[in-house]
Amino acid sequence: MPRSTRLHIRPAIAADAPALAALSIQVWLSTYATEGVNELLARYVLDEFTPAAFAARMNDSDNALLVAEAGGHLAGYAQLRFGAPQELFPAASTELCTLYVQEPFTRSGVGSALLLEARATVRSRTGSDALWLTVNVRNRRACAFYEKHGFTRKGTAWFTLGDGRHENHVLGVS
Repeated sequence: MPRSTRLHIRPAIAADAPALAALSIQVWLSTYATEGVNELLARYVLDEFTPAAFAARMNDSDNALLVAEAGGHLAGYAQLRFGAPQELFPAASTELCTLYVQEPFTRSGVGSALLLEARATVRSRTGSDALWLTVNVRNRRACAFYEKHGFTRKGTAWFTLGDGRHENHVLGVS
């Protein structure tokens, strides 16, 4: 991110839905489709990351979507889900479902700023600092990011896509 570009974290609005969908597809594919895109991966992202799905999340009171805007463009976002207990980390009932940062903005503070604002949102809404998430064990950069921010491993969960099962760490912070 150019030093002159000012970062602004704010709640998502309906007009952000198409950009959120496009950013999600881009980040997800660059992270997980490391051997190329096949039909299964294409169907997943095109079904999961739609403007309508983001609009629905914005209208669901159990969710909060925060966007990082730089120079009038979305650089990343964080999605929280409230009332989502995790048996491996009973101290938390809020999940950080997603924290995506577009590649040109990684290592520029965008992810840290989003996480800081997400934690403030959780504290404001629940009175607690506890938060949990899952992260793919092979996503070493994300694992290191969360560890740097005080998250610790609480157990294992599995993400299923087609016939494949992908190991995820369950991480938590209080």
